[in-house]
Amino acid sequence: MNVASPTIEQQQKLSDYMPQIPLGKRGEVDQIANAILFLSSEEANYINGTILSVDGGLSTT
Repeated sequence: MNVASPTIEQQQKLSDYMPQIPLGKRGEVDQIANAILFLSSEEANYINGTILSVDGGLSTT
């Protein structure tokens, strides 16, 4: 899906999907990038074998 310039059908799918996200908004690219940067940093050197969900709370519902 091209979220930068979505078609009318894609806009409808996004509209239907948005209420399911507890934070009520789409994640931004920098939010995903920050999670990746953290996991690849020295601060995360003791983290292993886990999943970090960056999904606005969707996986907790």
